[in-house]
Amino acid sequence: MMKKTLDYFKEICAIPHGSYNIDRISDYLVDFAKENGLSYRQDELKNVVIKKEASSGYENEPGIILQGHMDMVAVKDEGVDIDMEKEGLRLEEKDGYLFAKGTSLGGDDGIAVAMAMEALTNDELMHPELECIFTVNEEVGMDGAVGIDLSDIKGEFLINIDSEEEGVITTSCAGGVRLLSLLELKREKKAHGAVYSVEIKGLKGGHSGTSIHEGRANACIVIGRLLKEIVKAGGTDIIDINGGEKDNAIAKAAQMIIATDASFESLADVINKFDKEINDEYKGIEDEIKIVVTPVKDDVNGLLCIDKTEVIADILTSVPNGVVKMCEHIDMVETSLNLGVMRLDNEGFKLDFCLRSSVAEEKEALKETLGTILAKKGCKLALTGDYPGWEYREESALRERIVSCYKDNYGKEPVVCGVHAGLECGILISKKKELDCVSIGPNILNIHTTGEKLDLESVERTRKLLFDVISKKD
Repeated sequence: MMKKTLDYFKEICAIPHGSYNIDRISDYLVDFAKENGLSYRQDELKNVVIKKEASSGYENEPGIILQGHMDMVAVKDEGVDIDMEKEGLRLEEKDGYLFAKGTSLGGDDGIAVAMAMEALTNDELMHPELECIFTVNEEVGMDGAVGIDLSDIKGEFLINIDSEEEGVITTSCAGGVRLLSLLELKREKKAHGAVYSVEIKGLKGGHSGTSIHEGRANACIVIGRLLKEIVKAGGTDIIDINGGEKDNAIAKAAQMIIATDASFESLADVINKFDKEINDEYKGIEDEIKIVVTPVKDDVNGLLCIDKTEVIADILTSVPNGVVKMCEHIDMVETSLNLGVMRLDNEGFKLDFCLRSSVAEEKEALKETLGTILAKKGCKLALTGDYPGWEYREESALRERIVSCYKDNYGKEPVVCGVHAGLECGILISKKKELDCVSIGPNILNIHTTGEKLDLESVERTRKLLFDVISKKD
Protein backbone atom coordinates (compact mmCIF):
# COMPACT_ATOMS: atom_id res chain seq x y z
CA MET A 1 0.00 0.00 0.00
CA MET A 2 0.94 3.65 -0.19
CA LYS A 3 1.81 4.17 3.49
CA LYS A 4 5.51 4.40 2.75
CA THR A 5 4.95 7.04 0.05
CA LEU A 6 2.80 9.10 2.41
CA ASP A 7 5.31 8.72 5.23
CA TYR A 8 8.01 10.14 2.97
CA PHE A 9 5.67 12.92 1.83
CA LYS A 10 4.94 13.92 5.41
CA GLU A 11 8.66 14.01 6.17
CA ILE A 12 9.08 16.32 3.17
CA CYS A 13 6.26 18.56 4.42
CA ALA A 14 8.04 18.90 7.77
CA ILE A 15 10.98 20.55 5.97
CA PRO A 16 10.56 24.13 4.67
CA HIS A 17 11.14 23.87 0.91
CA GLY A 18 9.74 26.86 -0.91
CA SER A 19 11.64 27.90 -4.04
CA TYR A 20 15.18 29.14 -3.26
CA ASN A 21 14.85 27.65 0.24
CA ILE A 22 15.96 24.20 -0.80
CA ASP A 23 19.21 23.43 1.04
CA ARG A 24 17.54 21.39 3.78
CA ILE A 25 15.34 19.33 1.46
CA SER A 26 18.30 18.64 -0.83
CA ASP A 27 20.47 17.51 2.09
CA TYR A 28 17.56 15.38 3.34
CA LEU A 29 17.64 13.46 0.06
CA VAL A 30 21.40 13.00 0.32
CA ASP A 31 20.98 11.61 3.84
CA PHE A 32 18.23 9.31 2.54
CA ALA A 33 20.57 7.94 -0.13
CA LYS A 34 23.35 7.38 2.39
CA GLU A 35 21.07 5.64 4.87
CA ASN A 36 19.85 3.24 2.16
CA GLY A 37 23.24 2.53 0.60
CA LEU A 38 22.30 4.14 -2.71
CA SER A 39 24.59 5.82 -5.21
CA TYR A 40 24.00 9.57 -5.35
CA ARG A 41 25.38 12.93 -6.39
CA GLN A 42 24.48 16.46 -5.35
CA ASP A 43 25.57 19.34 -7.57
CA GLU A 44 26.34 22.97 -6.76
CA LEU A 45 22.73 23.97 -7.47
CA LYS A 46 21.58 21.35 -4.93
CA ASN A 47 20.02 19.06 -7.54
CA VAL A 48 20.21 15.45 -6.38
CA VAL A 49 20.47 12.28 -8.48
CA ILE A 50 20.01 8.91 -6.76
CA LYS A 51 20.56 5.59 -8.54
CA LYS A 52 19.70 1.97 -7.85
CA GLU A 53 20.97 -1.04 -9.76
CA ALA A 54 18.55 -3.23 -11.72
CA SER A 55 16.78 -6.14 -10.06
CA SER A 56 17.86 -9.63 -11.05
CA GLY A 57 16.47 -10.43 -14.49
CA TYR A 58 15.99 -6.76 -15.39
CA GLU A 59 19.58 -5.91 -16.24
CA ASN A 60 18.87 -5.71 -19.99
CA GLU A 61 15.60 -3.78 -19.73
CA PRO A 62 15.57 -0.07 -20.67
CA GLY A 63 16.61 2.00 -17.68
CA ILE A 64 13.92 4.17 -16.10
CA ILE A 65 14.36 7.74 -14.88
CA LEU A 66 11.91 9.07 -12.29
CA GLN A 67 11.88 12.84 -12.07
CA GLY A 68 10.32 15.53 -9.95
CA HIS A 69 11.25 18.82 -8.29
CA MET A 70 11.93 19.52 -4.61
CA ASP A 71 10.62 23.06 -4.31
CA MET A 72 7.03 24.15 -3.76
CA VAL A 73 5.07 27.37 -4.22
CA ALA A 74 4.95 28.48 -0.57
CA VAL A 75 1.93 30.73 -0.01
CA LYS A 76 -0.25 31.30 3.03
CA ASP A 77 -3.54 32.92 3.91
CA GLU A 78 -3.57 36.41 5.32
CA GLY A 79 -3.15 36.34 9.09
CA VAL A 80 -1.75 32.78 9.28
CA ASP A 81 1.00 32.72 11.89
CA ILE A 82 3.60 30.55 10.19
CA ASP A 83 7.08 31.30 8.85
CA MET A 84 7.27 29.17 5.73
CA GLU A 85 11.00 29.85 5.45
CA LYS A 86 11.63 28.12 8.78
CA GLU A 87 8.62 26.01 9.78
CA GLY A 88 7.11 22.82 8.41
CA LEU A 89 3.52 22.58 7.18
CA ARG A 90 0.56 21.88 9.46
CA LEU A 91 -1.02 18.87 7.81
CA GLU A 92 -4.64 17.84 8.16
CA GLU A 93 -6.64 15.02 6.59
CA LYS A 94 -10.36 15.12 5.87
CA ASP A 95 -12.75 13.26 3.55
CA GLY A 96 -9.92 11.44 1.80
CA TYR A 97 -7.83 14.55 1.16
CA LEU A 98 -4.57 15.74 2.69
CA PHE A 99 -4.03 19.50 2.98
CA ALA A 100 -2.05 22.05 4.96
CA LYS A 101 -3.87 24.38 7.31
CA GLY A 102 -3.70 27.95 6.04
CA THR A 103 -0.95 27.31 3.47
CA SER A 104 -0.22 25.58 0.21
CA LEU A 105 0.60 21.87 0.53
CA GLY A 106 3.38 21.32 -1.99
CA GLY A 107 1.84 18.17 -3.45
CA ASP A 108 3.30 19.81 -6.54
CA ASP A 109 5.82 18.28 -6.48
CA GLY A 110 6.52 16.64 -3.13
CA ILE A 111 4.44 13.62 -4.06
CA ALA A 112 6.81 12.89 -6.96
CA VAL A 113 9.79 12.94 -4.61
CA ALA A 114 7.97 10.66 -2.16
CA MET A 115 6.94 8.12 -4.84
CA ALA A 116 10.48 7.99 -6.20
CA MET A 117 11.85 7.49 -2.69
CA GLU A 118 9.56 4.51 -2.20
CA ALA A 119 10.55 3.07 -5.58
CA LEU A 120 14.18 3.25 -4.45
CA THR A 121 13.50 1.44 -1.16
CA ASN A 122 10.69 -0.99 -2.04
CA ASP A 123 12.31 -4.43 -1.94
CA GLU A 124 9.27 -6.06 -3.57
CA LEU A 125 9.39 -3.83 -6.66
CA MET A 126 11.17 -5.49 -9.59
CA HIS A 127 12.79 -2.90 -11.82
CA PRO A 128 15.48 -2.05 -14.36
CA GLU A 129 18.17 0.41 -13.31
CA LEU A 130 16.47 3.37 -11.62
CA GLU A 131 17.82 6.89 -11.85
CA CYS A 132 15.87 9.42 -9.80
CA ILE A 133 16.43 13.07 -10.64
CA PHE A 134 15.31 15.63 -8.06
CA THR A 135 15.65 19.19 -9.30
CA VAL A 136 15.48 22.56 -7.52
CA ASN A 137 13.63 25.83 -8.10
CA GLU A 138 11.33 24.51 -10.79
CA GLU A 139 8.59 26.91 -9.74
CA VAL A 140 10.71 30.01 -10.36
CA GLY A 141 12.20 29.29 -13.76
CA MET A 142 13.28 25.63 -13.72
CA ASP A 143 16.77 26.67 -12.69
CA GLY A 144 17.71 23.19 -11.50
CA ALA A 145 16.74 21.48 -14.74
CA VAL A 146 18.54 24.16 -16.75
CA GLY A 147 21.77 23.67 -14.81
CA ILE A 148 21.82 19.92 -14.23
CA ASP A 149 24.41 17.69 -15.89
CA LEU A 150 22.89 14.55 -17.45
CA SER A 151 26.09 13.13 -18.90
CA ASP A 152 26.05 10.18 -16.49
CA ILE A 153 22.35 9.38 -17.00
CA LYS A 154 21.88 6.13 -18.91
CA GLY A 155 18.11 5.56 -18.76
CA GLU A 156 15.97 5.56 -21.90
CA PHE A 157 12.54 6.15 -20.33
CA LEU A 158 11.81 9.32 -18.36
CA ILE A 159 8.70 9.44 -16.16
CA ASN A 160 8.08 12.93 -14.89
CA ILE A 161 5.66 12.87 -11.92
CA ASP A 162 4.60 16.50 -12.07
CA SER A 163 1.06 16.34 -13.44
CA GLU A 164 -2.01 16.97 -11.30
CA GLU A 165 -4.82 15.04 -12.95
CA GLU A 166 -5.15 11.29 -12.66
CA GLY A 167 -5.93 9.50 -15.90
CA VAL A 168 -4.16 12.11 -18.01
CA ILE A 169 -0.89 11.13 -19.62
CA THR A 170 0.98 14.23 -20.72
CA THR A 171 3.20 13.92 -23.77
CA SER A 172 4.05 17.55 -24.57
CA CYS A 173 4.15 20.93 -22.84
CA ALA A 174 4.54 24.64 -23.43
CA GLY A 175 7.81 26.49 -23.28
CA GLY A 176 8.01 29.63 -21.20
CA VAL A 177 9.96 32.68 -20.08
CA ARG A 178 9.76 35.30 -17.32
CA LEU A 179 9.76 38.94 -18.36
CA LEU A 180 10.72 41.42 -15.66
CA SER A 181 9.82 45.09 -16.03
CA LEU A 182 11.10 48.10 -14.05
CA LEU A 183 9.69 51.62 -14.26
CA GLU A 184 12.01 53.98 -12.45
CA LEU A 185 10.22 56.56 -10.30
CA LYS A 186 10.76 59.58 -8.13
CA ARG A 187 9.07 60.42 -4.85
CA GLU A 188 7.83 63.94 -4.33
CA LYS A 189 6.10 65.63 -1.44
CA LYS A 190 2.53 66.59 -2.15
CA ALA A 191 -0.44 67.76 -0.15
CA HIS A 192 -3.72 65.91 -0.58
CA GLY A 193 -7.07 65.90 1.10
CA ALA A 194 -7.08 62.26 2.26
CA VAL A 195 -5.28 58.92 2.09
CA TYR A 196 -6.98 55.58 1.47
CA SER A 197 -6.00 51.93 1.32
CA VAL A 198 -7.79 50.12 -1.52
CA GLU A 199 -7.69 46.32 -1.61
CA ILE A 200 -8.87 43.77 -4.16
CA LYS A 201 -9.63 40.50 -2.35
CA GLY A 202 -11.50 37.22 -2.70
CA LEU A 203 -10.20 36.09 -6.09
CA LYS A 204 -9.52 32.42 -6.79
CA GLY A 205 -5.95 32.73 -8.04
CA GLY A 206 -4.46 29.46 -9.28
CA HIS A 207 -1.78 28.13 -11.61
CA SER A 208 -1.13 30.41 -14.55
CA GLY A 209 -0.77 27.45 -16.91
CA THR A 210 -3.40 24.94 -15.87
CA SER A 211 -6.06 27.49 -14.86
CA ILE A 212 -5.45 30.31 -17.34
CA HIS A 213 -8.17 29.08 -19.74
CA GLU A 214 -10.82 29.45 -17.03
CA GLY A 215 -10.75 33.23 -17.37
CA ARG A 216 -10.13 33.96 -13.72
CA ALA A 217 -9.60 37.56 -12.71
CA ASN A 218 -6.06 38.79 -12.06
CA ALA A 219 -5.98 41.11 -9.04
CA CYS A 220 -3.06 43.15 -10.44
CA ILE A 221 -4.99 43.87 -13.63
CA VAL A 222 -8.23 44.54 -11.73
CA ILE A 223 -6.63 47.07 -9.40
CA GLY A 224 -4.94 48.72 -12.37
CA ARG A 225 -8.32 49.18 -14.04
CA LEU A 226 -9.74 50.61 -10.84
CA LEU A 227 -6.77 52.95 -10.50
CA LYS A 228 -7.40 54.26 -14.02
CA GLU A 229 -11.00 55.08 -13.12
CA ILE A 230 -9.93 56.83 -9.91
CA VAL A 231 -7.25 58.81 -11.75
CA LYS A 232 -9.89 60.02 -14.22
CA ALA A 233 -11.66 61.67 -11.28
CA GLY A 234 -8.51 63.81 -10.83
CA GLY A 235 -6.17 64.80 -8.03
CA THR A 236 -4.91 61.29 -7.17
CA ASP A 237 -1.40 59.93 -6.61
CA ILE A 238 -0.04 56.53 -5.62
CA ILE A 239 1.90 56.12 -2.40
CA ASP A 240 2.20 52.34 -2.65
CA ILE A 241 0.90 49.50 -4.85
CA ASN A 242 1.54 45.76 -4.82
CA GLY A 243 -0.10 42.46 -5.71
CA GLY A 244 0.46 38.79 -6.40
CA GLU A 245 3.05 36.38 -5.02
CA LYS A 246 4.59 34.32 -7.85
CA ASP A 247 5.00 34.93 -11.56
CA ASN A 248 3.34 31.60 -12.36
CA ALA A 249 0.38 32.07 -10.01
CA ILE A 250 -2.64 34.14 -10.99
CA ALA A 251 -2.69 37.07 -8.57
CA LYS A 252 -5.62 36.71 -6.16
CA ALA A 253 -5.09 39.89 -4.12
CA ALA A 254 -3.69 43.40 -4.64
CA GLN A 255 -3.52 46.61 -2.64
CA MET A 256 -2.75 50.26 -3.26
CA ILE A 257 -2.46 53.28 -1.02
CA ILE A 258 -3.58 56.44 -2.73
CA ALA A 259 -3.59 60.10 -1.81
CA THR A 260 -6.44 62.07 -3.32
CA ASP A 261 -8.20 65.41 -3.37
CA ALA A 262 -11.46 63.77 -4.41
CA SER A 263 -14.20 63.79 -1.83
CA PHE A 264 -15.04 60.52 -0.15
CA GLU A 265 -18.45 60.62 -1.82
CA SER A 266 -17.05 60.97 -5.33
CA LEU A 267 -14.41 58.31 -4.67
CA ALA A 268 -17.10 55.99 -3.32
CA ASP A 269 -19.19 56.57 -6.45
CA VAL A 270 -16.28 55.54 -8.69
CA ILE A 271 -15.48 52.45 -6.63
CA ASN A 272 -19.09 51.32 -6.26
CA LYS A 273 -19.66 51.64 -10.00
CA PHE A 274 -16.47 49.69 -10.73
CA ASP A 275 -17.38 47.07 -8.10
CA LYS A 276 -20.66 46.35 -9.89
CA GLU A 277 -19.01 46.27 -13.32
CA ILE A 278 -16.21 43.90 -12.33
CA ASN A 279 -18.54 41.52 -10.50
CA ASP A 280 -20.92 41.47 -13.47
CA GLU A 281 -18.00 40.84 -15.82
CA TYR A 282 -16.74 37.83 -13.85
CA LYS A 283 -20.10 36.44 -12.74
CA GLY A 284 -19.96 32.66 -12.63
CA ILE A 285 -16.15 32.69 -12.70
CA GLU A 286 -15.30 34.81 -9.67
CA ASP A 287 -18.14 35.06 -7.17
CA GLU A 288 -16.36 36.68 -4.23
CA ILE A 289 -14.53 39.72 -5.61
CA LYS A 290 -14.36 42.34 -2.87
CA ILE A 291 -13.08 45.92 -2.95
CA VAL A 292 -12.17 47.13 0.52
CA VAL A 293 -11.52 50.85 1.09
CA THR A 294 -10.05 52.03 4.38
CA PRO A 295 -9.08 55.59 5.41
CA VAL A 296 -5.40 55.86 6.37
CA LYS A 297 -4.30 58.30 9.03
CA ASP A 298 -1.39 60.25 7.62
CA ASP A 299 0.10 63.71 7.33
CA VAL A 300 -1.77 64.85 4.25
CA ASN A 301 0.47 67.91 3.86
CA GLY A 302 3.76 66.06 3.32
CA LEU A 303 2.95 62.81 1.51
CA LEU A 304 5.69 61.09 -0.50
CA CYS A 305 3.83 60.32 -3.71
CA ILE A 306 5.27 58.79 -6.85
CA ASP A 307 5.55 60.91 -9.96
CA LYS A 308 4.10 58.48 -12.53
CA THR A 309 0.70 57.43 -11.24
CA GLU A 310 -0.96 57.87 -14.63
CA VAL A 311 1.80 55.88 -16.35
CA ILE A 312 1.28 52.98 -13.96
CA ALA A 313 -2.46 53.06 -14.61
CA ASP A 314 -1.78 53.08 -18.37
CA ILE A 315 0.62 50.13 -18.12
CA LEU A 316 -1.77 47.97 -16.11
CA THR A 317 -4.62 48.63 -18.53
CA SER A 318 -2.64 48.20 -21.74
CA VAL A 319 -0.65 44.98 -21.19
CA PRO A 320 -2.31 41.80 -22.46
CA ASN A 321 -3.09 39.17 -19.85
CA GLY A 322 -4.55 35.67 -19.90
CA VAL A 323 -5.15 33.57 -23.01
CA VAL A 324 -3.61 35.12 -26.12
CA LYS A 325 -4.27 32.29 -28.59
CA MET A 326 -5.92 28.88 -28.60
CA CYS A 327 -4.62 25.90 -30.56
CA GLU A 328 -6.31 25.49 -33.93
CA HIS A 329 -6.67 21.71 -33.90
CA ILE A 330 -7.28 20.77 -30.25
CA ASP A 331 -9.05 22.42 -27.35
CA MET A 332 -5.95 23.68 -25.60
CA VAL A 333 -4.34 27.04 -24.92
CA GLU A 334 -1.45 27.68 -27.27
CA THR A 335 -0.15 31.02 -25.97
CA SER A 336 -0.77 32.98 -22.78
CA LEU A 337 0.78 35.36 -20.31
CA ASN A 338 0.23 36.13 -16.64
CA LEU A 339 1.11 39.22 -14.63
CA GLY A 340 2.00 37.37 -11.45
CA VAL A 341 3.76 39.94 -9.26
CA MET A 342 3.50 43.73 -8.92
CA ARG A 343 5.71 45.64 -6.47
CA LEU A 344 6.69 49.22 -5.68
CA ASP A 345 10.04 49.61 -3.91
CA ASN A 346 13.05 51.90 -3.81
CA GLU A 347 14.10 50.90 -7.33
CA GLY A 348 10.71 51.65 -8.85
CA PHE A 349 7.56 49.95 -10.08
CA LYS A 350 8.22 46.28 -10.86
CA LEU A 351 6.16 43.76 -12.81
CA ASP A 352 6.90 40.05 -13.18
CA PHE A 353 5.23 38.26 -16.12
CA CYS A 354 5.09 34.57 -17.03
CA LEU A 355 4.82 33.95 -20.80
CA ARG A 356 3.97 30.52 -22.20
CA SER A 357 3.51 28.96 -25.62
CA SER A 358 3.72 25.51 -27.14
CA VAL A 359 4.95 27.17 -30.36
CA ALA A 360 8.41 28.70 -30.14
CA GLU A 361 7.61 31.42 -32.70
CA GLU A 362 4.50 32.43 -30.78
CA LYS A 363 6.51 32.77 -27.58
CA GLU A 364 9.01 35.02 -29.33
CA ALA A 365 6.22 37.15 -30.81
CA LEU A 366 4.59 37.56 -27.39
CA LYS A 367 7.92 38.65 -25.88
CA GLU A 368 8.20 41.26 -28.62
CA THR A 369 4.62 42.51 -28.20
CA LEU A 370 4.73 42.80 -24.43
CA GLY A 371 8.25 44.23 -24.45
CA THR A 372 7.27 46.92 -26.96
CA ILE A 373 4.28 48.03 -24.87
CA LEU A 374 6.37 48.28 -21.72
CA ALA A 375 9.34 49.95 -23.39
CA LYS A 376 7.09 52.65 -24.82
CA LYS A 377 5.97 53.41 -21.27
CA GLY A 378 9.60 53.90 -20.22
CA CYS A 379 10.19 50.50 -18.59
CA LYS A 380 13.49 48.65 -18.48
CA LEU A 381 13.17 44.96 -19.35
CA ALA A 382 14.93 41.72 -18.49
CA LEU A 383 14.26 38.10 -19.45
CA THR A 384 14.99 35.10 -17.28
CA GLY A 385 14.12 31.43 -16.97
CA ASP A 386 13.64 30.89 -20.71
CA TYR A 387 12.95 27.20 -21.28
CA PRO A 388 11.98 25.12 -24.31
CA GLY A 389 8.74 23.32 -24.90
CA TRP A 390 8.41 19.56 -25.23
CA GLU A 391 7.18 18.41 -28.62
CA TYR A 392 4.90 15.41 -29.09
CA ARG A 393 6.76 12.25 -30.10
CA GLU A 394 4.91 10.22 -32.73
CA GLU A 395 6.56 6.92 -31.77
CA SER A 396 6.93 6.28 -28.03
CA ALA A 397 7.48 2.86 -26.47
CA LEU A 398 7.04 4.39 -23.01
CA ARG A 399 3.71 5.96 -23.94
CA GLU A 400 2.49 2.61 -25.29
CA ARG A 401 3.63 0.86 -22.10
CA ILE A 402 1.92 3.29 -19.75
CA VAL A 403 -1.31 3.28 -21.80
CA SER A 404 -1.32 -0.52 -21.65
CA CYS A 405 -0.76 -0.53 -17.88
CA TYR A 406 -3.44 2.11 -17.42
CA LYS A 407 -6.02 0.03 -19.31
CA ASP A 408 -5.10 -3.01 -17.21
CA ASN A 409 -5.58 -1.03 -13.99
CA TYR A 410 -8.62 1.09 -14.87
CA GLY A 411 -10.39 -0.85 -17.60
CA LYS A 412 -10.51 2.16 -19.90
CA GLU A 413 -8.33 4.35 -22.09
CA PRO A 414 -6.44 7.25 -20.49
CA VAL A 415 -6.42 10.77 -21.87
CA VAL A 416 -3.21 11.38 -23.80
CA CYS A 417 -2.58 15.07 -24.36
CA GLY A 418 -0.32 18.08 -23.99
CA VAL A 419 -0.43 20.69 -21.24
CA HIS A 420 -0.21 24.47 -21.30
CA ALA A 421 2.24 24.63 -18.46
CA GLY A 422 5.97 24.33 -18.06
CA LEU A 423 7.37 20.91 -17.32
CA GLU A 424 11.02 20.13 -16.92
CA CYS A 425 10.73 17.46 -19.61
CA GLY A 426 11.44 19.97 -22.37
CA ILE A 427 14.69 21.06 -20.76
CA LEU A 428 15.83 17.54 -19.94
CA ILE A 429 15.03 16.29 -23.45
CA SER A 430 16.98 19.23 -24.91
CA LYS A 431 20.02 17.88 -23.02
CA LYS A 432 19.40 14.22 -23.90
CA LYS A 433 17.36 14.15 -27.09
CA GLU A 434 16.90 10.36 -27.20
CA LEU A 435 14.80 10.33 -24.01
CA ASP A 436 11.32 8.85 -24.33
CA CYS A 437 9.17 10.76 -21.87
CA VAL A 438 5.72 10.97 -20.29
CA SER A 439 4.33 12.90 -17.34
CA ILE A 440 1.76 11.57 -14.87
CA GLY A 441 0.49 12.36 -11.40
CA PRO A 442 -2.38 11.96 -8.95
CA ASN A 443 -5.27 14.36 -8.50
CA ILE A 444 -4.06 17.52 -6.76
CA LEU A 445 -6.65 20.26 -6.45
CA ASN A 446 -5.94 24.01 -6.45
CA ILE A 447 -2.16 23.80 -6.71
CA HIS A 448 -0.15 26.92 -5.86
CA THR A 449 -2.94 28.11 -3.54
CA THR A 450 -3.89 27.71 0.10
CA GLY A 451 -6.77 25.54 -1.06
CA GLU A 452 -4.42 22.84 -2.37
CA LYS A 453 -5.59 19.28 -1.59
CA LEU A 454 -4.04 15.89 -2.33
CA ASP A 455 -6.48 13.10 -3.22
CA LEU A 456 -5.20 10.13 -1.21
CA GLU A 457 -7.05 7.40 -3.11
CA SER A 458 -5.71 8.89 -6.34
CA VAL A 459 -2.20 8.76 -4.89
CA GLU A 460 -2.60 5.05 -4.25
CA ARG A 461 -3.87 4.33 -7.77
CA THR A 462 -1.16 6.46 -9.40
CA ARG A 463 1.51 4.82 -7.27
CA LYS A 464 0.32 1.37 -8.42
CA LEU A 465 0.27 2.48 -12.04
CA LEU A 466 3.81 3.85 -11.71
CA PHE A 467 5.13 0.68 -10.14
CA ASP A 468 3.40 -1.48 -12.78
CA VAL A 469 5.07 0.56 -15.53
CA ILE A 470 8.45 0.23 -13.80
CA SER A 471 8.17 -3.55 -13.40
CA LYS A 472 6.71 -4.31 -16.86
CA LYS A 473 9.10 -5.90 -19.32
CA ASP A 474 9.16 -5.13 -23.04
